[in-house]
Amino acid sequence: MDHIYEKVKSFIEDNGDEYYLCEIEDILGVDEETLLEVLKQLKNDNIVTEEHFFETGCVNNRVCIDCFEPMEHEDTELKETPEGDIQHIHVYRCHKCFKKEYY
Repeated sequence: MDHIYEKVKSFIEDNGDEYYLCEIEDILGVDEETLLEVLKQLKNDNIVTEEHFFETGCVNNRVCIDCFEPMEHEDTELKETPEGDIQHIHVYRCHKCFKKEYY
């Protein structure tokens, strides 16, 4: 497991969150359950932070940074910027802890 931890840690440090989880699984040859466990360890070790978000590869799904469960797109809010532009804010909710995140 230490070897897998180091491999995932190195990949995240080099690439951030630019890949879907399913792509990371394929690139590193790691199954989903192991990858999520390693991500939890990396969060505990402050390698993965709130700035990271991971998409599952499924349409409109992300992974909760707290419990690493799927988040589902719940809503899109429109907000006007000070410049008068309209900004789309996407609201996601975790299936497990019900945390809301905005992107």
